[in-house]
Parts: sequence; C-alpha cells; structure tokens
Amino acid sequence: MESVPISFILKEASKHLINVLGTEFTLIKNTPGELEKLKRFKTIIVTVQRDVAGRELSQQDVVWLDEMIDAAYDIEDIVDLSSTKILQLRSNNNEESTCCIHWVIDFFSCTYNTLIFRHEIGTRVQNTFVRLANIAEEKKYHLTHSGRDGVENLSTKMPETISEMGEDVVLGRDRDLKIILEQLLFKEKTNIDVLVLVGMGGVGKTTLAKLVYNDSQVDALFGERKLWVCVSEIFDSSKIIKLVIEQIDGNPCKLEGLQALSKKLKELLETNMYLLVLDDVWTNSSLTCDSWSIMKSLFLNCKILVTTREENVISVILPEPYMHRVGCLPEDASWSLFKNIAFSNGNVPEELKDISKSIVKKCKGVPLAVRVLGSMMRNQNFTYWKEIEKNNILDLNIEGENRISKILKFSYHNLPLKSKFYSVMKKIKLIQQWAGNGFISLNEGNKIFEDLLSRCFFQDVEKDDYGSITIFKMHDLIHDLAESIAKSLQCGIFDDRIQDRNLSDRKQVRYLSIILNMGEGEEFSYSDISSKLRTLQLLTSTLVTMTFLDNCFTKFKFLRVLVCSYQYGFEEIPSSIDNLKLLRYVDFCHTGITRLPETVCNLQNLQTLKLNNCRDLIVLSKKLGKLSELRYLENDDCISLDSMPVGMDRLSLLQTLNTFVVNDGGKNLNELRHLDHLEGSLCIKHLDRIQNVVLENGILNRKSNLVSLDLIWGLWIQSKRRDYGKVLEALQPHPNLKYLNINGFDGFFIPLDMSCLKSLTYLVILHCKNLTCLPNNIGSLKSLTHLEIYYCPNVTSLPNDMSCLKSLTHLVILHCKNLTCFPNNIGSLKSLTHLDISCCENLTCLPNNMGSLKSLTHLEISGCKNLTCLPDNMGSLKSLTYLKILRCKNLTCLPNSMGSLKSLTYLKILRCKNLTCLPNSMCSLKSLTYLEIKFCKNLTCLPNNMGSFKSLTHLVIYYCPNLTSLPNDMGSLKSLTHLKISSCKKLTCLPNNMGSLKSLIHLQISYCENLSCLPNNMGSLKSLTHLEISNCKNLTCLPNNMEISFCENLTCLPNNMGCLQSLTPLTIESCPSLVDNSFALECLTSLKEIEVAGCDQWIRNWSDDAITRFFSVEEGSLISICIKDDDIDLLSRWLRKKIEYSTKITQTLIINGDHRGSDFYRGRHHLSICCFKQEKLPEELVHVQDLQIMAVENCPNLNCLPNGMKKPQFLKIENCPMLEKNCEERGYEYGDEIESIMTFHNF
Repeated sequence: MESVPISFILKEASKHLINVLGTEFTLIKNTPGELEKLKRFKTIIVTVQRDVAGRELSQQDVVWLDEMIDAAYDIEDIVDLSSTKILQLRSNNNEESTCCIHWVIDFFSCTYNTLIFRHEIGTRVQNTFVRLANIAEEKKYHLTHSGRDGVENLSTKMPETISEMGEDVVLGRDRDLKIILEQLLFKEKTNIDVLVLVGMGGVGKTTLAKLVYNDSQVDALFGERKLWVCVSEIFDSSKIIKLVIEQIDGNPCKLEGLQALSKKLKELLETNMYLLVLDDVWTNSSLTCDSWSIMKSLFLNCKILVTTREENVISVILPEPYMHRVGCLPEDASWSLFKNIAFSNGNVPEELKDISKSIVKKCKGVPLAVRVLGSMMRNQNFTYWKEIEKNNILDLNIEGENRISKILKFSYHNLPLKSKFYSVMKKIKLIQQWAGNGFISLNEGNKIFEDLLSRCFFQDVEKDDYGSITIFKMHDLIHDLAESIAKSLQCGIFDDRIQDRNLSDRKQVRYLSIILNMGEGEEFSYSDISSKLRTLQLLTSTLVTMTFLDNCFTKFKFLRVLVCSYQYGFEEIPSSIDNLKLLRYVDFCHTGITRLPETVCNLQNLQTLKLNNCRDLIVLSKKLGKLSELRYLENDDCISLDSMPVGMDRLSLLQTLNTFVVNDGGKNLNELRHLDHLEGSLCIKHLDRIQNVVLENGILNRKSNLVSLDLIWGLWIQSKRRDYGKVLEALQPHPNLKYLNINGFDGFFIPLDMSCLKSLTYLVILHCKNLTCLPNNIGSLKSLTHLEIYYCPNVTSLPNDMSCLKSLTHLVILHCKNLTCFPNNIGSLKSLTHLDISCCENLTCLPNNMGSLKSLTHLEISGCKNLTCLPDNMGSLKSLTYLKILRCKNLTCLPNSMGSLKSLTYLKILRCKNLTCLPNSMCSLKSLTYLEIKFCKNLTCLPNNMGSFKSLTHLVIYYCPNLTSLPNDMGSLKSLTHLKISSCKKLTCLPNNMGSLKSLIHLQISYCENLSCLPNNMGSLKSLTHLEISNCKNLTCLPNNMEISFCENLTCLPNNMGCLQSLTPLTIESCPSLVDNSFALECLTSLKEIEVAGCDQWIRNWSDDAITRFFSVEEGSLISICIKDDDIDLLSRWLRKKIEYSTKITQTLIINGDHRGSDFYRGRHHLSICCFKQEKLPEELVHVQDLQIMAVENCPNLNCLPNGMKKPQFLKIENCPMLEKNCEERGYEYGDEIESIMTFHNF
C-alpha cells in the first residue's frame, strides 16, 4: 500500500473546523467539552501526520488507512457544509430565520426546529470524533515510529538553475544517434522506411528520437517536412491523421471520419517525403496489423521512427522494420549527468565524491533515475547524503522498470507533504483544480509546482514570451507512479477504450474521470457511484445532456471540481447547479452554452469559472458580483459576449479576467479600477462605446501583476466621441506591463507616456486608421523587443528615436501604405534579428546603413511595389539566414553584394515581374539550402555557376515563362534532393549532366510545353523515389535511364527504366499512344504503389513476368489497373496469373464499369480492374480462395456471378440491376454496410 498525504487532509480539516466552529460554535452546541474534544482531535491528527508522512505503509495497514481516509473526507464535508451555511447566514442576516431551516432540510433532512439543526450537526461531529478516536487507538497495534529525524524536513529551496531544468542535457548517446541516422538516411540497399527504438521506460527513447528529429542532417533532407505525434496507449488512426494534418496545414482540422481525413492527408502529403515520429507506441487491442497497414498506406513516401517499450510492437509492423535497442548510459555518462544536476557547475566536493558515485551506480545507467536522484540530492547536507546512500530501498538486486519505479517512489516519499498532491491525479496539472479540491491553497500553488519541477517530476517544459511556464508533461513512469498512488486516494477513471482500466468499485470513488465513446441512445449509469463524489471530469463528447447534468447536480452535492469542457453540442447549464454548494472549480470551456444561469451566483465557494472558447456565450449572470471567493474568471475567445454584469468591482479577489466588455455608455469601465489583483492577460473590448462618462483616473495603474493588455475599439464602427486620448489617459497601465496591443484607436496620436512603461517588451499598434505618427518618446522603451505596426495607412514616417531601442529584436511594419522612408539611423538597432516590411506601397528605398544590422537573421520584403532596388551594402548582413523578396514589381535587380551573405540558407523570390536576372555573385552562397523562384515572368536566366551551391537541397522554379535554359553545371548540385520545374514554357531541354544528381529523391517536371526530351543519363538517379512528368505535350520520349500523365504523344518507356530500383510509386495515366513495353517492370523491386489508367494498348502488351510483378508487392500496397475497353480475355489472363502466384486475393476485388469510382477503395492491397460491359465474369474467379471483400459497381449488363464461385465475406453490388436480381434469387446478401467495412479496412 502506498503512502498517502492523508495527514494533511486531517490536519487541514481540524484547523478549519476549529477556526469556523470555534467562533460560531453556539450555532451547533454550546458545550465547552466539545472544544476540548476538538483540541484532542488536533493532537491525534498531528501524531498521525508525523507517523504517515514520508514513508511507505505495509499491506497490513490497508484497512486502517482506508478507514482513516473515509473518516477524514466525511469530517471535511461536514466542516465545508457548515462553513458555507455560516457564510450564507452572515450575508443574509436580515432574512428570516426560516432560511436556515430550509437549508437544514436540504442537507440534513431535519425538522424546522433550529435546535434540532444544532443537535444534528453536533451529533455528526461527535460521531466522527468517536470514529477517528477508535481508528487512532488501533494505530498502536499496526504502526511504529519511523525515526526519520534527519530526513523529515527536506529543504524546499529552489535550485538556482531551475529555469534550465526543461533543457535536457543529453550525454552518452552519440553512438546510438550515429547508428540510427545511418539506417534512416544512408542505407540505400536496405531502403528502410520504418525504424523502431525499443527500450524500457526512462532509458531515453524519446530523448534519442528528439536528437534524430533535430539533427542537422535530418533537417537538410526533410527541412520543414517533419512530423511528431505522441501516440501513447491508444493507437487511434483518425486522431494521428488529424494531428498530422494540423501540423502540416497549420490550422485546426474539423474533418471527421477516416475516409475524409485520409483524403485530406493525401492532398497535403502529395508526393513529398516526410519524417514521421510516432512516440510512445503500445501494443493493445487498438494497435493491429490492420490499423498499422492503414497508417503505412497513407505514408508511403515517408520515413517513420517509432519509440516503444514493448518489443512485440515489431510483430505488428509489416514489412519488418529495423529495430534499435536503446540501452542504458555508460557509467561515465551517468556520472557526468548526475554531477551536472546534483552540484552547481558540476563541481563535486571531495567528501561527497565516493558517496555520489555509489548513488549513481544504483541508477544502473537509466537517465530518468539519474535525473530524479540528482535533483533530490541537490543542496542537501552530508548527513542526508550518507543516509540516502545506505538506504536499502535502492536495493541493487531490483532491475529494469521495477528499479526505476522504486527510485521514483523513493523520491516521491521524500517530497514535502503538500507537494505530493501534484503527483496524485492522472495527468491533471492545473493548480486551480488542486485548490478546488482543497489539497493546497491558491497562494502556494506556484511554489509547490516549482518544487516538483526541480525534482524532475515534470518534463518538456514550455514557456511563454515572458518566461512563465505554460505547458509541461509527466514522464510515463511518473504517470504510472501517480496512478498507483491515486488508487489509495479513491480516484477512479472509467475508460471504455481500455478494458482493463474500467472502474471496478465505483462506490469508493471520490475523484472520477469518465472517458466514453458511446453510441447514440446509450447512457452511462452512475447509480452505483458514491454520492460523496468530489471531482467529476466528463471527457467525452457524447455523454453530456441537460438531463444528465441535472441528475448529477442533484446527486453529487459534495462536488468541489466539475469539468465539462469540449462538449460542443451542450448549449444550456441546468439551473440546479446551485445544489453544488461546495463547488470551487467549474470548467465549461469549448461548449455551446449561450448564457450562464443566474443560480451560478449562489455558488459562494466558487474560485474558478472557466468559459474559454464558448463562442456562443452572449451574457454572464447578472449577479456575478456575489461570488466573493471568485479568483479566476477565464473568458478568452468568447466572441459573442457583448456585455458585462454590473457590480464586477465586488469581485475583490479576482486574479484572472481575460476579457472585459465595455457596456453601452461605458460607465462600467470604472469598475475595473477596484480589481487590483488582476494578473496575466486582460483584453478590454468596445472602448468605442464610451459616451459622456466621467472616467476615473488610474483605472489600471495599481495592477502590478498585469502582464498583457489588449485595448480594442470597434474596428468598423464610427464612434461619435472624438476625445479618444482621454480614454488612454484614464487607463494608465502599470509600469510592470510587458505586452500592449492598441487596436482600432481612432485618434491622430497616442497620448500614452511611453517612458512610464519601463518593462514593456511587446508593442502592437493595429488598425489605427487616423494615426499619423508613433509616440515621440518611443525610444524610452528600453526593454522593448518586439514592435509591430499593422494597417496604419496615415503613418508617413517612423520616429528618429527608434534607434534608441537597444533591445529590439523584431520589427514588423505591414500595410502602412503612406510610409515613404525609414529613419537613417535604423542601423543602430544592434539587437534586431527579424525585419518584416510588407505592403508599404509608397516606400521607394531602404536606408543605406541597413547593412549595419549585424544580428539580423530574417528579412522579408513584400508588396512594396515602388521599391526599385535594395541597399548595396546588403551583403554586410553576416548573420542573415532567411530572405524573402515578394511582390516587388518594380524591382529590376538584386545587389551584387548578395554573394557575401555567407549565412543565408533560405531564399525565396516571388512575383518580381521586372526582375530579369540574378547576380552571378549569388553562387558564393555556400550555406544556401533552399532556393525558390516563382512568377518572375521576365527572368531569362539563372546564374551560370549554380553548381557552386554545395549545400542546396531544394530548388523550385515556377512560372518563369521567359527562362530558356538551366545552367549546365546543375549536375554539380551534390546535395540536391528536391527539384521542381513547372510552367516554364520556353524551356526546351534540361542539362545533360542531371544524372549526376546522386542525392535527388524527388523530381517534378510539369507544364513545360516546349520540352521535347529528357537527358539520357537520368537512369543514374539511384536515390530517386518520386518522378512526376505531366502536361509536357511536346515530350516524345523519356530518357534511358513515376507519375507520368497526360503525355498524349508518348509512345515508349526507356529500356533501362528498371534501373530505378528506389522507385516506390509508379503512376502512368492518360498516355493513349504508349505501346512499346520493352522495359523490365519486374526489376522495379521497391514498388509499393502501381496505378495505370488510360493506357489500354500498353497494358495488352505486358509480359507474364510483368503481371506477376504486380502481384508480388507487399501487403498494404496498392494495385490499380483500369482500361476502358471490353476485354474479358484480358481479365481472365490477369486472374490466372493471380491464381498462379497465390490462390488467395487476400483483401479486395473491385470490378467497376467506371474507373473513376475505384478511388473509394484505395489504400490496401487490392486489384481494381475496370473493363466491363459483358454479361458475365471470367470463370477464373471460381478458383480464388478466401476473397474477403468484393464490390461490383456500374456494370448494367452483368447478370450473374460465376457458377461455383465461393461467396465473399462481404459483397457490395451497386448500379448493377441484373446482377442484383440474380443474387437475390441465389440468396446472396449484399448492401451498403460494406462502406463502413471498407472504411475500417482500407483507410
């Protein structure tokens, strides 16, 4: 049985009971003896705390501990209910005494007599005292004193390097990294598509995967085409695909269903090669050969890296992947890692060196164990070090994950008492929820979190722009530890996706999460769940209805925490929510609610109300100001919210208010002045509504913890008020403010005194249509790092004192159409790294001293149509890595000094229609990896010595209609992996040495109308995995060296096309003149996807060996052959070869009179032959065994299936009226249900 922080619950309960009931004791029972009992009770609690805190309990103490937990919860419930009633009596002291009686009836089922109420409360408390006394009496038979004098009071002092704990130091993995990169990138013969990292938890699989993911060689090959998905326990194909789509597309994916998601993913992937990392994959009922095959078919051109604890994952991944076992760290690396964590600067005191090495050996080279023990030992004294070294809990005989778990539990038991609560609930890390459950106070939440972070209980910390931690996660083993401890705190998770985790004893549960995937009409039964439930989390989109919630609010009156988020179909909160008198935390984020019921205002204990992304929410409760305990009102992105309730200034404890809406007239803006504890971000909307109102001065100037402020006027509403400046003057933000956004301000100048905003780091000025200039004293913002100006059409110049912004790193100026020049001293911005100038139509030149921006790494110039040239000293930008020049239509040339940009890796030139050539000096750009030139219609040539781009991996040339040739030395681009040439109509040939591009994996040539031939040596492209040639109407032959489509005059394929042994997809479509078939198709050994359509004569000439090659592709691949003619003999021939190769068509046979319809079945190994107007199918189908799925569509003349043919497992017949009739007569079942089956099997 695990140790639990139950003593804290008891201690806090008794302390609260004494404080509340001591002062109002006459309400219950005016007996001095009861106070003495409370004092003795407190003494018992302290004794229990001393004995239980920081130690493990043996199995024989289970019953005792369970009784103690249950009694503690009950006494706390009585205390909280009594406290709540007292608050009600105090706030309603002018009401009749019958109010008390009504409350008693609700909670204690007593009569209307106040004396009975007092007696009942007193009796409940007294009974609980007796129960706890008996439990404490049993203690002496089961527990002994631990004698932990030197260990009990651990230091909670924060290590100085706490902010660096999220940046992992990785040691001892160079050899692993080298092996993985070699297998993933450089093994041409093995052609590995899937690589699996296997190792026990905590050994560093994810860290190693991150090293691979961020390696420079991987970046050179994949660039931005890298995807990372944490799979965890459930292998949900739809979820994985959706996450991938969102990573590529950059927008939330709203598609549902595997078919729609698969189609969208294929559109996004196109034929590009991606790296996909699937982290933390498990084997269970959700990961099957079918689910993996679905994934593999969608990522045909991708490299996939999998991390897993379970070696049997390999058996599901077909074909068999390369497996790399991630072992433990060598001893020297473990020692170095431990030193860096446990000691400042890695300096080990001499007296601790031997002890330290002894402790490191106990970790057995497991990085997580080293980190946890190293963090635990930091800043400890010599006595503590000796005691830990000798502790037998770190027994060297324990191995593997059991050993790591033992170390984690040991670290957990050595946490201060309150910190343990953070490790209890499953992946719920929000301080507000712990405070809602009464585990901690809101004031100490951050301190406790930092303590856990310093001990490596959290990882992958992410921070916002201001250095505050926003996102973190638990390691898997930490999570397992939390789950094991949660069982003893009566926590439960009902998850119908994982059978072995369903809740077995709901009656004991006080903290419950429900995860369901129920069908329509199904209901979740909660009748056997304890009415004393404290936390309820509804993590399903199908469960929540008005009736369900109303029943919950009636039954679970002791709820402290309610989470009901992401319920998009949920539109109304039952008014019975005020039954939850003890509710402290409620989350209705991402729901469809339109209003808050007025009864919410009766929740006097409510601390946190979360309404983020309730986009249909119109109004809040009118008497929200009654919630005197409310600390957090989160209402970000409630776009329909159009007003605020009057009386918000009564929320004196409020710390978070994301959005404040100014009501009509604007009087309620003054209420913000009294909310001095606001922190974080605040957005004030509709400042344009202020009319004839006297605003108090300093509305915001006492809010020292406010970090971010958005001030928004109505963008499209013309306000009658013209003294806009007075609104800003009245607000007066506090000097601690770091982010300020002024949006829609209609004045001519901004009257804020910038010198007062000494901490401001981010300033955004947006949609200020009348603004003519920036504040003159903007140079006083010494901390400013980001300055962004958008859509300010009347700003004509920037202030000269901008040069004083010594900390400025980002400057963005967008759609300031009347801006004509920059300050001449802009070169003084020595810290500037990003400069973006877009759509400044009247800007004619950039300052000459721009070359002095020595720190500049990113430069984007876009939509400046009157800009004719760039500064000559541009080459002095030695740090520049990223350059985009877009839509500068009058730009005629680029400066020769560009060749001096030695750090430049990315260059994109787009829609510069008067640009005729690129400077030859560009070929000195040795670091350039990506070059894209698009829509430069007057560009006639590229630099002659382009072969000097030794690092170039991607070259894109698109719509350069006057480009006649490519440089002859293009074959020298040894690093080039992707080449795309499109819409260059005057291009007649490609360089003869293109076959020398040994690294080329993706070649696309399209819409080059005058291109007549390709180089003969293209067959030397051994790394090529994708070749697409389309819409080149004058192309008469391919090289002797694959999407080939719409080449209507193409008559033959090259003899040595079979040399393209890395080619995985081959698509040949709409080439009606293709006849000759002398190339050896059977030599294309890497083919995984074969599609041929609209090439009828060519298909007829295939050899038997070529047909056999089609049937030999691996499981999970695609075969699609479509011809339009009526040729029953051809089909018979194909089926005979299939039966010779294998008597089984293992997946799918599709017979379709319209070849366009077959796309529905793409994604699995199946045969799709579309050629039927006959009245029967070939007799060879009789010999096909174990046909699982057969679909016959759009064949109106087909009247029967072959006699003796075995019935498929699933049969679909559509638009075949004669065949349907025949099947009905023979008793064959068929129908649309196959669509759901196909969705499951083929996507």
